Amino acid sequence: MAEIFTHFNEDTRVKFPATVQFLRLGYNYQSLKDAQVDFETKIFINRFKPALERINNREISNDELFKLLAEINTLIKNNDLGKEFYKRLLSSEYDIKLIDLDDYSNNDFAIVDELPFSIKEGTEEGSFRPDINILINGMPLAFLEVKHPNNSGGIQVEFERMINKRFKNDDYRKYFNLIQIISFSNNMEYEDADDDIASEVKAGSFYTTPNGQSTSFSFFREDIKEYHANYKLKEIDKDTVKYIVKDGGYNPDETDTPEFETNLSDLTPCNRFITSFYDKERFMYMLRYGIMFLTEIKKIHNATTNTDEELPIKQKHIMRYPQFFATRAIIKRFGEKDKNGIIWHTQGSGKTALSAYANRVITDYFAKKNVNTRFFFVVDRLDLMKQATTEFVNRGFNVTKVNSKIEFARELKKPLDESNDGIGTICVINVQKLMEESKMPVVENDYNVKVQRIFFVDEAHRSYNVHGEFFKNLMTCDEHGIYIAMTGTPLLSKKERSNLKFGDYIHKYFYDKSIADGYTLRIKKEQIDTTAKAEIRENLDIENQNLDSKDVYESNDYIEGVSKYIEKDFRQFRLVNTDNTIGGMIVCRSNEQARKINEWFKDNSQLTSGLVMSDSENNAVQSVLNEQNQINFRENGYPDILVVHYMLTTGYDVKRLKKMYLLRGPHAQSLLQTISRVNRPYKSPTGKVYQYGYIVDFVDIEKEYNNTLDAYIKELEADMNEDGDDEVSLSGLVVDKEDIKKKLDKLIAEIKQFIPVDNIEMFVNMMQYFNKEALLKIRKLLTGIKDCSVEFKLSRADEYSKLIDDDKVNKYLRTVNDRISFINLSTKVIDTLDIMNNDEVVKVVYEFIKTKISILDLSKFMLKDEDFEKVKEVITDLQKEVQKNKNKKDIKVQKLEELLKKIFDKLQMFEYENIDELSDELRKAYEEAKRINEENERLSESYGGSFAFVKTLSDAVLETNIDRSVIENLLKIVYDNIKDTIYDDALIIQGKKGFIDATKTKITSILLKQKLYKEVKDSYNEILEMLYINLILYKESI
Repeated sequence: MAEIFTHFNEDTRVKFPATVQFLRLGYNYQSLKDAQVDFETKIFINRFKPALERINNREISNDELFKLLAEINTLIKNNDLGKEFYKRLLSSEYDIKLIDLDDYSNNDFAIVDELPFSIKEGTEEGSFRPDINILINGMPLAFLEVKHPNNSGGIQVEFERMINKRFKNDDYRKYFNLIQIISFSNNMEYEDADDDIASEVKAGSFYTTPNGQSTSFSFFREDIKEYHANYKLKEIDKDTVKYIVKDGGYNPDETDTPEFETNLSDLTPCNRFITSFYDKERFMYMLRYGIMFLTEIKKIHNATTNTDEELPIKQKHIMRYPQFFATRAIIKRFGEKDKNGIIWHTQGSGKTALSAYANRVITDYFAKKNVNTRFFFVVDRLDLMKQATTEFVNRGFNVTKVNSKIEFARELKKPLDESNDGIGTICVINVQKLMEESKMPVVENDYNVKVQRIFFVDEAHRSYNVHGEFFKNLMTCDEHGIYIAMTGTPLLSKKERSNLKFGDYIHKYFYDKSIADGYTLRIKKEQIDTTAKAEIRENLDIENQNLDSKDVYESNDYIEGVSKYIEKDFRQFRLVNTDNTIGGMIVCRSNEQARKINEWFKDNSQLTSGLVMSDSENNAVQSVLNEQNQINFRENGYPDILVVHYMLTTGYDVKRLKKMYLLRGPHAQSLLQTISRVNRPYKSPTGKVYQYGYIVDFVDIEKEYNNTLDAYIKELEADMNEDGDDEVSLSGLVVDKEDIKKKLDKLIAEIKQFIPVDNIEMFVNMMQYFNKEALLKIRKLLTGIKDCSVEFKLSRADEYSKLIDDDKVNKYLRTVNDRISFINLSTKVIDTLDIMNNDEVVKVVYEFIKTKISILDLSKFMLKDEDFEKVKEVITDLQKEVQKNKNKKDIKVQKLEELLKKIFDKLQMFEYENIDELSDELRKAYEEAKRINEENERLSESYGGSFAFVKTLSDAVLETNIDRSVIENLLKIVYDNIKDTIYDDALIIQGKKGFIDATKTKITSILLKQKLYKEVKDSYNEILEMLYINLILYKESI
């Protein structure tokens, strides 16, 4: 077995099996060895030309082919996130179509492993190589990066590398304008939502579209029952599998191992993801309908001119998987007799975006039937109309706003949209006034044009009285119209659904999945302290203490009592979280109460407050203040607290809003919407990631709240009984201190597997036998316990808070961190010495030696202070030299790294006779580090102290075949001729090509005279390019 099984890595465990899975879906395998690849676009000409000839049903000449490649290369160079190329990709208006949109199977689907996206022809230097690249008609439009299970740092490491390295590299920009979809998998199941914050996930399979620094990665959970069980996979013979492995540079016999056979299963997490996401029809659907370009207008204040300016921010979005499945479910519903229906997607899941994506899908569906479509988006408030209009305009739609019955009648008469310069047209209707009308206008079609009207009704559960006639009236305006109701809260009974004539659910996306996917958070309910509540009531200077009485809750005594409590509680909330960026909201019972509370904060608190009230339509000044306070709170980080009445229970998303104080009892259906304002994920500028949104109740809404949750559960159970679905209940949406206690119990049970006895000294001894992954798991559990302690403090749950010894937890954490740091130090010595401060390094080494002495009972190593002082001194000296070095990639530094690794390996095994032997070896390493730096200093003196020239010398020696002395002479000539003209701004203004051309103009004749030109000419440009990059890197003016 040992002779055959030589590799157990991400290639054999994930990449090759995933490659085979693509073939099972009907993709072809493309080897790089027999490929003809266009360097500029990475398009495979050997697949591109025949595929285009097939889908265009004609021959394509070489002139046409190369003209088309040049056109694509020009388009992907645009600074537009690939928008123009995407339009060209999907367009059928050109002489040559790039994709067959009408018949997906007519396209050529292939995959190629390890395609180098290189920026220099003839070399892979500076390239990136995705593991599996998906080619459509020879064009690399997607890739899948794979990692082995439990890879260090998890999938987040790959996300960060993609965003912080690849997306930041201007040389790669055109490739990410070409590539439409990127995906990652470490072949693991998604983590339990109870264990991890979704935004910090470490395991699973994810996808996105390149969106620069704003790129975010989405889960893809299969929505169709029995999808994988019923999928017809193509059989792939053993010879093909062996060929793929051999083509990838491995021994084909590795496919005979049981490990490879296990990973070849079509039901591994990665292979299931490939089947779900990269199924050929689904993948083409996502390419065609799932990508959308946005231009958001961000308002910024220019302090210099003291004016507000509008800054357009370009974005590129991709469908989330609930939107993907919902749009397909809509089309499926259209094939049924009753085409109307309800989409229940929890708040924060992007219902307006869903409408935008569905617009394109529905338009094409009816276009195939030669039917025109017109779209109407129905809202019930002016502020929601503004919000929806902005979102549609940002996505490139033409928007017609409808505010009256006359305007509505005018739009209903139109069989066609007037303008086609956007990606579609939609009428946004504010029905606030129309709801009062007894009769709706009726559709007129004077020209007998085939037209299908689609009505999206937003937040259908709210404001439209189920006992009234509004919906029935709306549906009479077009008896053949299709009405799709969208809600973030269930319509609580089938009777009500029937009364609204909307039909049953088209698609549902519950809170449990939304929380697990990281789109929303759980809500933690914290009741007001019992003593404080009693004090507020006792201090009321009136006889009637019924809190439902307006005379009470608008009284000055009540206002002062609750405001004092909120002010103190919110300050404590920020203090415990060490985060002053989080905002609060006070939801009031009346306008008068809101006004008085806002005045109290302005008169008595250093916290800033802003007022938003519901009577703004009758008060022009307050209307302006409402809008400005909302914008400032959402976009500018102030005021600290928003004081509101009614207005913000829906349609207002602010990530920094993390605590809400409820002073009123909303009706059942608006309660969950109200508290859901705090459930948006938020990562503070300090890096703190919130697990919960928080609410505090001042009124007795407990019973009503529980009824609402019961109604949710009954709704789910009824659907399960009716449809046979195994859906999860939403009972875990809101948590309290008891839920945190259950979480603590689970964490303690898990950590006892690693720490069976609560004894830090014994644990320190045990830690020597844990690998890094186990230590990371322990750290995660300890951090979870620490988080529970914080949550208990926030809840004032002293009975549970005292169960956690914060000091001891911190000691365990420090001990684990020290051990992890030592492992990092012993495996990546130079990098760790460069990053860690000296005290940390010395402490880590000291604690390790001390622990080893204790465990192994090595009397010869009994440390005296003066003995370890020698080690401390040499480590300090060594670290100074490492940090002084400016070229960590220098081959001499790499050799020093190997020397240090050997020292730490010996230290791990305790192979030293005494502490002095360790000190001596560290001293030798220090002397070598010092020698390297002194040599670099000496070299830099030849170039006026410029380390950019020293690094260029080192790089050129490694990467060219030119003799070192020749390179030194070349760089000396360059330095002498540019030293008076180069400084930071000049380099940036000049650009790389300008710098190279200007330098060559100055020195080429000198090289010819000194007979150096012939020796350097093949690498002339390459060395000058290295120098330019290093001058920028070191930010040197010479």
